[in-house]
Amino acid sequence: MEAQVHREALSRIMSRLYNKGLISAFGGNASVKLPDGTVLITPSGLNKEELNPEDLVMISPAGAVLESEKKPSSELWTHLAVYGVRPDVTAIVHAHPPTLVGLVSGGFEFGVYTPEQVVLVGELAVLDLLVGKELAQHISKIAADHKAVLVKNHGVFCWGRSLTEAYAITEILEEVAKMVVASYAAGYLMQPLSYEQREHILTTYKPTNPSR
Repeated sequence: MEAQVHREALSRIMSRLYNKGLISAFGGNASVKLPDGTVLITPSGLNKEELNPEDLVMISPAGAVLESEKKPSSELWTHLAVYGVRPDVTAIVHAHPPTLVGLVSGGFEFGVYTPEQVVLVGELAVLDLLVGKELAQHISKIAADHKAVLVKNHGVFCWGRSLTEAYAITEILEEVAKMVVASYAAGYLMQPLSYEQREHILTTYKPTNPSR
């Protein structure tokens, strides 16, 4: 029963990512770690807008497919790497938010700009383009200190204590990137928050744990 609930939630999240313009039809992926350590992950090569709960692939902590004829996402090893170093994380979303990825891939030094980013995201880590197990190895080295990692010319991986939190981080980062672009279009430079401002925000707004 619990696994079915997560299957339905994952299929809804992928549809939401597509409808928000954060992934293309065959792009992106997401996963949820179940209490027994197994992981539900989106399949490779299927239209994410029309993903059914039954399309999700169950895998072992070592990456073996347990109950599906479908191929798991090609980002499987990155998901497992994050779960391996972050026992508090139960969900990961990988999306291709165009404004954010375009800014950072073009060389823009992305900072921390809004209270929502301070409380729910923090600083965005950035890696040059890597794929497969090499990407997994690099992300595993920095996952403990971040909630989001952007891979240039590719996309962003966001994780949290729930699927809602992982999705929210993705959406917040794209929202902030749009603010930065809007400030440039108006002829101004949106300044990142100072360390003092960020500390004040953290003491004023208590971080929450989205669980739905």
